[in-house]
Amino acid sequence: MPTFIYPPSIPWNWMFQRPQQLLAQFSMSGNTVLYEDLGNFSQPRIRSLSPYLHLCQGISATNISHPRPRLLWLTVPSHINSISRYDPDLIIYDAVDEPKDEFASWAPYYPSIIQNADLIFCSSRSIYEYFISRHPRVYLVPNGVDYIHFSPQPSLRPIDLPQGKPIIGYSGAIAPWVDWELLKLVIKENPEFNFVFIGAFFQLHQFPLNNYKNVFYLGLKSYFDLPAYLHHFDVGLIPFLQTEMTKGCNPIKLFEYYASGIQVLATPLQELLAVPKINLESDPHRFSLRLRHLVAETDPSKAERMAYAQANDWTERSGRILQQILIRSNRNQESV
Repeated sequence: MPTFIYPPSIPWNWMFQRPQQLLAQFSMSGNTVLYEDLGNFSQPRIRSLSPYLHLCQGISATNISHPRPRLLWLTVPSHINSISRYDPDLIIYDAVDEPKDEFASWAPYYPSIIQNADLIFCSSRSIYEYFISRHPRVYLVPNGVDYIHFSPQPSLRPIDLPQGKPIIGYSGAIAPWVDWELLKLVIKENPEFNFVFIGAFFQLHQFPLNNYKNVFYLGLKSYFDLPAYLHHFDVGLIPFLQTEMTKGCNPIKLFEYYASGIQVLATPLQELLAVPKINLESDPHRFSLRLRHLVAETDPSKAERMAYAQANDWTERSGRILQQILIRSNRNQESV
């Protein structure tokens, strides 16, 4: 079985997203995964999360004995310049965001990625359309969800959740691509709701909604604890600006909200237009009206939303990826 190496990109426990989800799935299929954790570690060590999944904390994965072929899994474009350090048998680029706006610094590395990557996987249609005309082996694999993790009803209510009003929630990065101006109007128009925000700061230094009595920023929650919060949301929000960057955004939170059974109100991002039973509004006043309607009316579509999430589990996503990797690895061995 091959070994996946992931260069230091994001801390393992910081907002458990696509890289951690897919690499964990690869390890559960019997592949060795060496995840070079990002952080300051007083002593270099290997932290084994399972027989096949190991966090390299302050130590290079290349210093650890592991089976080949060695697969270099990249999500940060600049790491394409580090491939010689890893001597990989296969280079895989997982394209998770558009190289625009907040990620514009990624664009200069794309020619090298196209030249050196053996396989490219894309999380959204617009990213796929960019690469498919420039590389011979490009595959669309959207984001997903760990359905078993998010779907069960938690037994306890988190103690820091506000009480007494319906909860309108947001889980994800506290970032510039959130439409904070839209949210300010919606919050002002709906004092009868509590608005709860969960997540880590990204390219922002302070929370933009500090001056509202019905807004609660609860910080970053562990992946283990997150379902307990989502299950107490009456509506989950995806209030993103519509920009060149978010055109390629396939929000993981959509699948996590759906697996938790909650209704979703979002701005009309390209990747959300075909999602069943989602509510989309771009105008702030209509967004606010739709929100009140969702809270007031009976929810008839919970089962359908949860079924959609279950069909988009990370196990399905990782299986598709591993199939293409196996095909490519076999062809490489035949050509030797």
